[in-house]
Amino acid sequence: MLSDVTAPHEAGIGDGPASLAALFAAQAAATPDAIAVRTGERVLTYGQLDLWSGRLAAQLADRGVRPGGVVALAADRGPAALAGVLAVLRTGAGHLGLDPAIPARRQRRMIEETAPDCVLAEPGLDQFPTLDAPRVRLTEPTRGPVLAPRDPADDDPSAVFHIVYTSGTTGDPKGVRIGCRAVLNRLRWMWRDHPFEPGAVLAVQKSVSLVASPWELLGGLLRGVPSVFLTREEVLDPALFADAFERERVTHLFLTPHLVTGLLDEADRRGGLAHRPVLVTSGADALPTATVHRFRATFPGTTLLNLYGMTETASNVAAYDTAALAPDADRVPVGKAVAGASLTVHDRYGRLLPPGVVGEVWVAGTPLALGYVRASGDRFTTGDDGVRRYRTGDRGRLSAGGDLEIVGRVDNQVKIRGYRVELEEIEATLRKNPSVAEAGVFVTEEQGEPRLVACVTEAAEADPAALRAFLRDRLPDYMLPSRIVVLPNLPLGTNGKLDRVVLGTIAENAAQGPRERFAPADETESVVLGLWERLLGTAPATPDDNFFDAGGHSLLAVRFANRLETAFGKRISLRRLLGSPTFSGVVELCRDRDGDAEAGA
Repeated sequence: MLSDVTAPHEAGIGDGPASLAALFAAQAAATPDAIAVRTGERVLTYGQLDLWSGRLAAQLADRGVRPGGVVALAADRGPAALAGVLAVLRTGAGHLGLDPAIPARRQRRMIEETAPDCVLAEPGLDQFPTLDAPRVRLTEPTRGPVLAPRDPADDDPSAVFHIVYTSGTTGDPKGVRIGCRAVLNRLRWMWRDHPFEPGAVLAVQKSVSLVASPWELLGGLLRGVPSVFLTREEVLDPALFADAFERERVTHLFLTPHLVTGLLDEADRRGGLAHRPVLVTSGADALPTATVHRFRATFPGTTLLNLYGMTETASNVAAYDTAALAPDADRVPVGKAVAGASLTVHDRYGRLLPPGVVGEVWVAGTPLALGYVRASGDRFTTGDDGVRRYRTGDRGRLSAGGDLEIVGRVDNQVKIRGYRVELEEIEATLRKNPSVAEAGVFVTEEQGEPRLVACVTEAAEADPAALRAFLRDRLPDYMLPSRIVVLPNLPLGTNGKLDRVVLGTIAENAAQGPRERFAPADETESVVLGLWERLLGTAPATPDDNFFDAGGHSLLAVRFANRLETAFGKRISLRRLLGSPTFSGVVELCRDRDGDAEAGA
């Protein structure tokens, strides 16, 4: 038997209105006074959100936005972002989500490539003053005409919902065009297989720039379920996240494995949580078996789904209910194909493989993206049978029962904190710096999680701190190496290509040399220095060393805050730690008793 597993209803799920805009219009008409969105102290009803998005849509149409167009949507997470997405939908156009956390240089590259018809931006987030395109301010209009939903739409195979940029091997990010049909198929699969129950509340914590954002933005909204927007701080800080989770009585969460672990850690710290979710879906990275067993012990009766997918498949194409995981399992399967998707496993020549044999996973069906904005898209293929497929680059195998397991990659793509990273893009960006001749990047594991390490050879004197600043101006934070090592040359294999295994050994040996460090002045500095070194793998050389310049990131900062609390018996909020990231700044936070009340608040 060959490994061809297709979900039921192969053509996709097509119940109800065929348009996302029509589904929202129907819900708003049916329940205008029901709560659609909550955020902080603010509540928006369906009627209010319908009016807001309708007026914005009229402004967009007045600026020339038409079906098939593209709108650059610059918005932080929150109700304005949702109103912007709905407004663009009403015009029949698609949106390019721009997160303020994305470096401005990278955003400009995305803008240049997509050539949007209009920019819809929250105040202060339009970073493209020289772009020749109309503007609409993403605020809440108090008056003006309302645009009725235009109707292309989702049964049109060419209708674009959004354009999502992901890491590319050529040195530049690549834009993926996600169709409305694929988004609607994904929503209807969840509605059918995991329907909402009375009292459901869905948490929204993803940026509009991410491929997984449609489920959070629209999954509850289009079914009459209130959506709660979490702040950036609540997403990053497990203590604040748990507070919001319990306060808002959230029942449905879409979390990376890191965030699942953070919620479990906080539950342990508090001796349990009074509220439990109904459904938690996890994706974007491998879900450890130990995390599944902890989850089942902490939240018995809660469904935990392990999802599988990628940008080119409109997020998720396979799902596995972890309740079926055996106690002695060494890997969590990603499960069976979702509605409308087909999963097959092939050898290097494209031949179908039988169950149990490892090969490359290919995906076909409704979830497939429409293609790339500019890239050639050689991973999309059309076979002799006329079926279009996407070669994922993942190595996997199908069990006799049809569950897919992922065992590795066929290329240099890695996952860092749930984000897809092409090592070649970091290398190409480093080579753009005039002090760098050649660059090589590899992944090592420290503190139980993958870390990026970059090695460079010099064309001129190279300063690792300056190179890190150069990268920070061009790459998202999850693509920044934790260390940059200067070497005399990079090792090549017999094929003339970079040997990343040998490179890792050379870089590790280079890191073993003597390092400059200062002597702590008292017990507080000594404790902070020890925690810093254990987390980052290197001690600060001066009191002014910056936690993030030394390779730290937001998740490590959370871990740092937790360990500081254990050591000093006081909670230091993540906001305060981010505001004082130098070694001396952290020491002062640990000594500052006046900050305890603020941290507790």
